[in-house]
Amino acid sequence: MRKKFIVLFLLGTALIILATTVIGYAEYPTKPIAVVYHSQAGSGGDIFLRNLGKAVESVLKQPILVENRTGGGGANAWIYAAEAAPDGYVLLGISSTIIARPLMTPMPVDYTDFKPIAQVFFDPTVIYVQADSKYKIFQDVIDDAKARPGQQNWGSGSPGSAETLCLRKIAELADMEINIVPFEGGADVMVNLVGGRLDAAIGEYAEIAAAVEAGQLRIITNLNSERMPDLPDVQTLTESGVDFVFEKIRGLMAPKDTPDEVIQIWVEAIKGVYDDPDFTKYYTSNKIYPLFRPTNEMQKAMDAQRAFFKGMM
Repeated sequence: MRKKFIVLFLLGTALIILATTVIGYAEYPTKPIAVVYHSQAGSGGDIFLRNLGKAVESVLKQPILVENRTGGGGANAWIYAAEAAPDGYVLLGISSTIIARPLMTPMPVDYTDFKPIAQVFFDPTVIYVQADSKYKIFQDVIDDAKARPGQQNWGSGSPGSAETLCLRKIAELADMEINIVPFEGGADVMVNLVGGRLDAAIGEYAEIAAAVEAGQLRIITNLNSERMPDLPDVQTLTESGVDFVFEKIRGLMAPKDTPDEVIQIWVEAIKGVYDDPDFTKYYTSNKIYPLFRPTNEMQKAMDAQRAFFKGMM
């Protein structure tokens, strides 16, 4: 009789815990959510997360706050997010840099320390110059680099960023000897290029779209597999004679032990915001392309990109 009572007591306790947990997930979220990002305010990733957060707020009914934690080559943000409570209230905004940088510099954390939520976009990576630059197409850049080896100054992200890794490989494939000048964020790269301190730069279209439309900058090639619909006259890098394609991942991840139920709430919320008028205006005007990949598909995409980066090294 005593054993039967113990078994029933334990079963009842388990059911209470399960019911409480289910109710807790059903009520999530009950307070503001922080989305941590490794780059500064005004960078392409920061802009993406603020617009995504604003759109998701209308679904989850809680504030979504972007928290910029720069420094450490991204490690400051990634470690902070990895060590956060896995309850869905601290998430991580990511780009392909979280895959590339730990391959370049040993770090205590990388993308495998997180659980994917969803990829939201792929972000066109472009090579651009001042609007009045003598470089009209990418071949002009190659010819000048060969005529003046070691004299071209290129702006890029921090040393272990996806853009920097790509630029090093492009320079190798095109047989260019160039100086790569690293910056903490794309906004700084743009300012220095406009100011005449750089010859060319690589970065995200989202970061420079306004400057391109204002006639300050000009894109001379992109790293996509195809030409961008809004810039049909701009050749891809492959069309420019350099056989190289890169499409940057943008998405969200969560601390490793975040419950699947919380992840799924975010997956459904993200899936539903692409038709939000303000969000649609953001991604169309900033020339980034919707590409929804839920948890498992995002994991496969990130694993494939890691293999891609390792193959370049």
